[in-house]
Amino acid sequence: MATAQQIRDLIAQTTSGTLRLRVPCEVRDEVCRYATRRRREGAPWAVIARETSLEVHKLQRWNARARRAASLPVLRPVEVVPKPDVESEMSPGLALVAPSGLRIEGLQLEQAAQLFRLLA
Repeated sequence: MATAQQIRDLIAQTTSGTLRLRVPCEVRDEVCRYATRRRREGAPWAVIARETSLEVHKLQRWNARARRAASLPVLRPVEVVPKPDVESEMSPGLALVAPSGLRIEGLQLEQAAQLFRLLA
C-alpha cells in the first residue's frame, strides 16, 4: 500500500517544471487504490487531493473511470473454427425413389443425375 508521500513522488515524476505530462496508467491505478482506501477510512475528496497534490475533480474522474473499467466484462480468448460444409454435414445426400418403391439414399447430385440417365 502506497503512502501519501509515495503517491506525491509518483506524481512528481510525471511533472516537468510547470508542464504536466500524461500520467501513466500504473500511476493512476496506484492513486485510485490510495484514494479508494482513504475514502473507506472516511477521508473527504479535498483531503485526499491535498495529500496527493492532485485536483479533486481529477481524483474523482480517475476513480470513476477505474470503477467503470472494473465493472466491464473481461475479454476471454476464443478459438475460431471453420464452419462445417453445410451440404456434407446437414444433408445425408439425395434420395432416389423409383415408382416400384425402390429407394436409394446418400447420393451426390452427380450420382443421382447419372442414375436417372441410366434408368430413363
